[in-house]
Amino acid sequence: MVAATQDVLFALAVGTLASSAMLWQQGRASLATLAHWRWGVLCGPALACGLYLWLQAAIMSGAPPGDAGPAVVTVLTQSHFGIAWVVGFSGVVIAGLAGTRASRPAWLIATAGVIVYASGKAAATHAADAGDFTLREAVQVIDLCPTALWAGSVIVAVCELHCRDDSSSALSARRVAFCTQLLHLATVALAVVIVTGLYNATQNMAHLGAPLLSVLYRQMLALKLAFVTLAVMLGGYNRMIYLPRLESAMTGDGAVLLHAQRGFDRLLAVEALAMVAVLMVAAVLAHTSPLRTLSG
Repeated sequence: MVAATQDVLFALAVGTLASSAMLWQQGRASLATLAHWRWGVLCGPALACGLYLWLQAAIMSGAPPGDAGPAVVTVLTQSHFGIAWVVGFSGVVIAGLAGTRASRPAWLIATAGVIVYASGKAAATHAADAGDFTLREAVQVIDLCPTALWAGSVIVAVCELHCRDDSSSALSARRVAFCTQLLHLATVALAVVIVTGLYNATQNMAHLGAPLLSVLYRQMLALKLAFVTLAVMLGGYNRMIYLPRLESAMTGDGAVLLHAQRGFDRLLAVEALAMVAVLMVAAVLAHTSPLRTLSG
């Protein structure tokens, strides 16, 4: 649960970063609000990282959670997980250095922090089984970033669009521009996720063999693919149906425009829920052994 919370908060931070960059290009007034959101959601992963380290120290030492304090230093200094944790937490700190500023340097700093965090996260997953600084671990980093970008931007966009009053034609034009950018961004992120997902699946099959995958791992993988497919279908429907309706209704009847906006927002909200489910299942996968025991 803590790992899933970390992933959701990380996605929210990345999504807030991406949305604020898109709105900055439009000069939207909500930019300052999103910048403060970014600061807030970065505090969440920092706290979740601390709690996760404490729980892992308890598990690795065999001590009750309340008595895991002395084991934390040992885990940090004498385990691979501890090194990966330090890298990931450093990424959160680096991203936090960007503060609430709205500028290219600030976004570059925040992006660097995101990549460092993802590197630490990848080093603590099955991708690091063959060692650090491998192609498989690098691909995992590449997979984590666009997944968070896709999920986070969709979730943040739901909140952003819900809070906007787009009754005037000028605001409606900005809304359509934002929705268009959002769908383009999600499409690019999806393309990267598909490529990295195929690579990871190929590596798992090559190293483990399909018959050796545990039942739980296969079930979680199938569930993740189902939620991803649902999100892709919803995003595709928005791109092919509701976005053209929004564009064509710009100069038409206001009631038609409102209907198209509500349809787009509803599908986007369901897609956001699907992406939250993807992140939660992915967190379970990362902590599930893919190997099936051969005893019995």
